[in-house]
Amino acid sequence: MKKKFTIQKILVPTDFSDTAANALKQAITIAKANNASIKLIHAVSSVYLTGSELTVPNSEAFYNKIQKTALDKLKAMAATVSGIVVTYDVKMGGIENVINQTAKKEKFDLIIMGTHGTSGAKEFFIGSNAYKVVHNAVCPVITVQKKIKNGFKNIILPIRLGLHSRQKVDYVVELAKIYGSTVHITGYTPDKNKDHLSKIKLYVKQVEGYLKKLGIAFNSSYIHDANFMKEILAHAKNTQADLIAIMNDNDFSLDQIITGPFAKQFVNHSDIPVLSIPVVETDNLSYSPYLSGVSPV
Repeated sequence: MKKKFTIQKILVPTDFSDTAANALKQAITIAKANNASIKLIHAVSSVYLTGSELTVPNSEAFYNKIQKTALDKLKAMAATVSGIVVTYDVKMGGIENVINQTAKKEKFDLIIMGTHGTSGAKEFFIGSNAYKVVHNAVCPVITVQKKIKNGFKNIILPIRLGLHSRQKVDYVVELAKIYGSTVHITGYTPDKNKDHLSKIKLYVKQVEGYLKKLGIAFNSSYIHDANFMKEILAHAKNTQADLIAIMNDNDFSLDQIITGPFAKQFVNHSDIPVLSIPVVETDNLSYSPYLSGVSPV
């Protein structure tokens, strides 16, 4: 049985951009609500963009200077935060490797990071650094772009027919408790197949029952369309949502084969923060601990 989701340690990668600053703002709010700590981390890559060319510096003095400058910036950022413990570090290596290795080794509960998104050929062949982190993360990741609000008052909770879809519930529950959120349960099927509709209505009803028991505000709606990402993003904007919760899995649908896993699509294209949750393989894959009938421990 998977343990209940708690937030005690938050990892915040930063490249000192505006979106990274937005990620830190969200992390501070969550940390204060949970009496959690924050660690700021900056990755120093061995390849740098200078002008219009890539360069691979080989001077140890060069790297020492880069690391010292980054540490000074992180120290200044940490000094602006009061009321919670903030540590910081600079590590050599690729962004995705540094972040995920740190999160795994130091057992972080949540990663919050900025993303600049990507599209077109770059998305197809390379993808964003944020998605590379999400893809291999051992803990949930919240990605944010330039548009953020103070907290997550409206959370989109898509419920699909996939085996893992309802594992999102326990994570959304904890964030909803922190922010007093309204959870927008969104039953999704790619078509109006009667069997699919019947199953998704049952799944939504289970989630409704649990949220009602906890006293968490919610409403429910249904979407039937082949393009999952497009419809969920449109629904999120219509409901003025400020967080979309998705699973980081792949059901090998035609849409995902062509345009990539749903997590990649959302991280690269959503200007609304996205909570990406790694799949946990259990004996009962379709249920989160909250919905299995057994209280999580």
